[in-house]
Amino acid sequence: MSAEAQINSLIMKFREIRERGNTLLEKAVLPQIRRYMQVNVQTKALIESYETARHMFAAVSKGQSVPSFLQYDQSVADIAQLQKLSIECAAAIGFLDTLRSPIPIADKDRLTSLREEVAAIDEHEKAHYLASALLAGKCVIYTWEQFPGKDSESKASNLVQSGLLKEDLKGQFLKAEKRARNYFTHDISAIPQPQDALALVNDACNLSIKLMRLKGPSKPA
Repeated sequence: MSAEAQINSLIMKFREIRERGNTLLEKAVLPQIRRYMQVNVQTKALIESYETARHMFAAVSKGQSVPSFLQYDQSVADIAQLQKLSIECAAAIGFLDTLRSPIPIADKDRLTSLREEVAAIDEHEKAHYLASALLAGKCVIYTWEQFPGKDSESKASNLVQSGLLKEDLKGQFLKAEKRARNYFTHDISAIPQPQDALALVNDACNLSIKLMRLKGPSKPA
C-alpha cells in the first residue's frame, strides 16, 4: 500500500471512530437511554480501535504530533472519555490532512512523466543519447499504458476512433511503443543514435499530448 493510500485509509478510520464516538456521546447524556444501552462497553471498544489507529498514525507520521494515549477507565464518566476521544481523532485527522497530496495521484503521475520528458530533452541537448532515450522511453511506456485498450492494436484503434490519431499514422504510432520497449526489454545493450534518441523524445511528447487531450474535458479532432 502506498503512503498516500495509508494516509487516506487512516483518515477514514479516525473519522469513523469519531463519528461513532459522537453518536454514542449523544446517547450517553440521556439517562433514560443509557440505562438500556451498554455505553461503557461501546466506549471501551472505540477507545481500543483508536489505540490501534494511533499506532498506525505513529508509523505514517514518523513520530510527529502523535495523538494522546487513551485507555478506558471505569472510574471516569463515559461522557468525558468520549469527548476526549472526539478531540484526539479530530486532531489526528487535521494533521493527516496536511500530509496528503493536494493533487490526485493520477495527476501527480502525469506530472512525473512530464518532468521525465523535460529531463530527456535536457539529456539529448547534452548529447547524452542513451540517457535521453531511456528517459523518453520510460515516458512512452508509461503514457502508452494509460490509453484504453487491451493491447497495442486496440489502443491505437481507440485513438483513431476518438479523433486523436489519423488512420494513416496508426502504423507509425505503434512503432513508437516498440521503439521505446527495445531499450528496456528487447535489447538492453542497444546504444541509440542521435536521431533514434530524438525520435523517442518526440514520441514521448506526442503521446503525452494525446493522453492529456483524451483525459481532458474536451477532445479536439
